[in-house]
Amino acid sequence: MNHKEMARIMLDEIHKAGGIVSIIYKDFDTGSIPFQFAPDYAMPSGDMAKIAILLAALCRVQDGEMTLDKCVIVPDLWINYDSVAFERGEMSYSIDELLSWMIVANEDTAANALIEILGLHYINDCCRRFGLRNTHVECRLGQTRVPEEVRLNVTSARDMMIFFEGIYRNELFSRPLCEYAGRMFLRHRIHGGFTRYICDDIYTGRFVSDRDTVCNEAGIFYLRYVDYFLAIFNSDPAFTPESRQASQRMRGRLSNIIYNYYLEREDAIQNLPYK
Repeated sequence: MNHKEMARIMLDEIHKAGGIVSIIYKDFDTGSIPFQFAPDYAMPSGDMAKIAILLAALCRVQDGEMTLDKCVIVPDLWINYDSVAFERGEMSYSIDELLSWMIVANEDTAANALIEILGLHYINDCCRRFGLRNTHVECRLGQTRVPEEVRLNVTSARDMMIFFEGIYRNELFSRPLCEYAGRMFLRHRIHGGFTRYICDDIYTGRFVSDRDTVCNEAGIFYLRYVDYFLAIFNSDPAFTPESRQASQRMRGRLSNIIYNYYLEREDAIQNLPYK
C-alpha cells in the first residue's frame, strides 16, 4: 500500500463518519505530511485544553518563574464534584503532581487548579508565543454551563502537532522539560481509540478527549525505525453513547491503516523513547 491508496481508504472512512472530522498525520522521519483533512479547523477542544495548560506551566518553569516541586493548596472550592483523585478534600499538591493528575489521569480538578495558578490570559499568551494559533482556553473544564459571552475552549489538529513535535524534537523547552512532558504522555491511562486494533507491544505517547460533543485524540507512535504523529478530531453536538463508540472505532480503523502501512515497510519492534 502506498500513500495514495492510504489516502483513498482514509477518505472513505471520514465520509462515513458523523459530525465534523479533522485529521493530520506526519512522518517524523521524513518530515512529510502524507495525509491531512481540515487540519486547521478550530474544533471544540474538550480535554485537549489540558495540553495548552501543560504548555503554559512548562513555559513558566522554563522561564524560572515556577518550579515543579512548588506546592500549592487546592481548596474545596476548586474540586469538581466528580473528582476521584481529589475526593479527599483540601490538600497541598506540587505542580508536578497537578500536571501528572491532569495529563496521566485526565483530572479536571488538576486542570482547573492550574488555571487558577497560571491565569487564562497567561495560558493563551503562551499558545500565541509557541504558534498554536487556533488554541484558546476561555473557561474551566467540567463546567456544564458556560456564560454566553465566553467562547468555548477550542484547538486544532495542526496545533496539537506543533506541540507534540516541539517536545519530540526538544525545541519547545529545554531537553529535560521536553522529555518530562513526553514521559507523561506515555503514561496516559485512557485507551480505546488509536490502539484499539493494535495488539503489538508498541509505545505511544497520546492524549484523549472522549466526552461532551467531542472525540479527540492526538499523539506520537514510537516504532523501531520511524516515529510518527497522528491527530484525529471528531465533533458532533448530536453525539450519543452509540455514536461516540462509532467515533472511537473510526479512530481505531484510521490509526490501524497507518500502522499497517509501516508494518509492510519494516519490522515495527518497540522502541522506548526515554530512559
